[in-house]
Amino acid sequence: MEHRYFSIDIGGTAIKYAHFDHGGKMQDHGRVLTPDNRADFIKVLDRLVGKQEKSVVGIGVSVPGIVNPMESTVTFTGVLSFMGTVDLASHIRQVSGCPVFIGNDANCATLAELWQGQLKGVKNGAVVTLGTSIGGGIVIDGRLKTGRNFKAGQLSAMGTDFDQPSRESTVGATTSAVDMLRRIAKACNLKDPNDGWAAFELINEGDERAQPIFTSFCRRVALTMINLQAVLDLDRILLGGGISGQPVLITEVNDQFESLLNQDPRLMAGVTKPEIVAAHFGNQANLYGALDGLLMHLNHEFTQY
Repeated sequence: MEHRYFSIDIGGTAIKYAHFDHGGKMQDHGRVLTPDNRADFIKVLDRLVGKQEKSVVGIGVSVPGIVNPMESTVTFTGVLSFMGTVDLASHIRQVSGCPVFIGNDANCATLAELWQGQLKGVKNGAVVTLGTSIGGGIVIDGRLKTGRNFKAGQLSAMGTDFDQPSRESTVGATTSAVDMLRRIAKACNLKDPNDGWAAFELINEGDERAQPIFTSFCRRVALTMINLQAVLDLDRILLGGGISGQPVLITEVNDQFESLLNQDPRLMAGVTKPEIVAAHFGNQANLYGALDGLLMHLNHEFTQY
């Protein structure tokens, strides 16, 4: 019987899942809406992991939160904060009977890009994921950096207001791709507030209602990357998440990065612009990264620092 693997990407809006064959090729995939309460969340998760065929030899999971591999716990963040801290790996092992790897979502995206994507062979780089919030994965000397407390790359926690710091003024709260698209939908009277394709059609057309909202968002992303670059001096930064497949996003963020540097000679002297490109795996990065982490876990090769 040929071995297969199951990968899950838990997001604030939807839970994606896919089976992969022994060579890492995706065989099938699907998605369900993410529940907004603990009881329903556990039911959906148990339904996904509990119906695996005997050919499945491991499960990889990408989660939005702080993953402590030493204690096998996940402290959920953002819209899934209602889950609190959970020994998720033990729970899934008990339900499925399979070995389990759990990784932070942005770190999973970074693992995917290190494995087969745009960070392969890059010594120092990062992935900035754009979705319900904003996340980050850091690569130093060719290795994923998680930090002493497993919180490296938590870009969403960075403050934007030194005078009145609050949760509402963090990068995560003010730099949401989902919120940006919904604001465009409202401003342009779109029927479906979650129709990102329709929103980007308007952006690409230069719609005078959509463009200022999009430009402001890209400026915030660029400034976040400038702050990241000022500390780490990276070679390449990837933009990930579903909207990273839109060429206009990559162009506008690059333009905003250069515009911000050009406005202040001190920034130009202190920050060197890295290469800014789209992540290779787009909105499937977390699924592939969870698979990569699982494979390394099964082979006792997974390391982080």
